[in-house]
Amino acid sequence: MKQLAFILAAAAALCATAAEPVLVGHRGSDIGIESSREALEEGARRGYPFLESDIRVAGDGTFVLSHDETTERLGSGLVVAATSADSLLADTLRQTRWDIPYEGRMATLADMLEICKQYGCRPLIELKWATGINSEDTSGIPALIDFITEAGMRDKCMILTSMKPCLEYIREHYPDVELQLLVQTKVDENFDWCVKHNMGIDIHHSAVTPERVERFHAAGLPVNVWTVNTPEDRARFTEMGVDYITTDRLR
Repeated sequence: MKQLAFILAAAAALCATAAEPVLVGHRGSDIGIESSREALEEGARRGYPFLESDIRVAGDGTFVLSHDETTERLGSGLVVAATSADSLLADTLRQTRWDIPYEGRMATLADMLEICKQYGCRPLIELKWATGINSEDTSGIPALIDFITEAGMRDKCMILTSMKPCLEYIREHYPDVELQLLVQTKVDENFDWCVKHNMGIDIHHSAVTPERVERFHAAGLPVNVWTVNTPEDRARFTEMGVDYITTDRLR
């Protein structure tokens, strides 16, 4: 009986001291238009150590925050790659999130880096297919890294994408930049590639298992899980030992 009590006490102590995953504000937060200044500032106020957003390249070369190729899903119809930043930023966007309607405007990567610097957050920059930043053409990546460097955030940022050629280019030319490979469910198939290029992985929540987390940790690589929005799932992934949890609305 005493031995059982000791085991239970040890297990409880281990759980109590388990490291909490770092929270990443998915597209900033669930307040406001996704990836808008309002959403990013709300994520920062909640204390998320990282703010995440997708970036694309506007028609004039400006780095803007947009998940999609167009603004159609947000109530407009502009093609990001063919529209100047001035026109994109002047456009009114509309989005209903968790039954709350919002109006707002697109933000830029400069806005995101400014907010991160102001609130002491780190930017998690997800690369979407864009002019010069895609699986067939990486010629625009130096301008992106220079932009981040000039903003004083190169040592703070993490870059995430599913486009392996972009990650390989950054790893070769900018080995100091922290990287993550984004996957849906193809975790095991990408393990050796992540080890070879020394980068973490961001896995859809449906594909995260204790065995996969342990395998990446054994190789010294961190695991991110997206997108987690309930306390129950947060507790479950914390128990698995994931390093990052990307969320819209925890806290």
